[in-house]
Amino acid sequence: MNYEKVIINTLDSFGVNRSYTGYNYVVYGLLLLIDDPERLECITKTLYIDIAKHYHTSWSCVEKNMRTIVNCVWGSHNPELLELIFSRSNRVKKPTNKEFLKCMYDYIIRSGEELRVPEVHIPVVCPISNSYCESLSAFCIRLSRMLR
Repeated sequence: MNYEKVIINTLDSFGVNRSYTGYNYVVYGLLLLIDDPERLECITKTLYIDIAKHYHTSWSCVEKNMRTIVNCVWGSHNPELLELIFSRSNRVKKPTNKEFLKCMYDYIIRSGEELRVPEVHIPVVCPISNSYCESLSAFCIRLSRMLR
């Protein structure tokens, strides 16, 4: 399963601009979480430090730039995807970085498991990038299962 592709498609579906430095931090951080979910327990001492080392910056810059991505996602005009990813958190207000990463991690793992099942393939074109969007396709598959 290409988790990086799912992460990128999901962020693109929210309309997050790839020019933000935090975009790469979120993608890399989620890939690190997929390799070792324990990193989420203490993100400042483990996850932020590992991302900072990889990108030759400080952990505080990683935290701040990731917060920018959280703000972009939370201000997104894609309420269906927001509800799909963050509904389990029962949060009305913007999540913290840790909550954001946890919800995104859970969504990506669920998407990966559901995409492995050779069932229905619903190709969906993202209205923002005008290209195939794996996360929207996964959303449509889940929606079709709920409507059965």
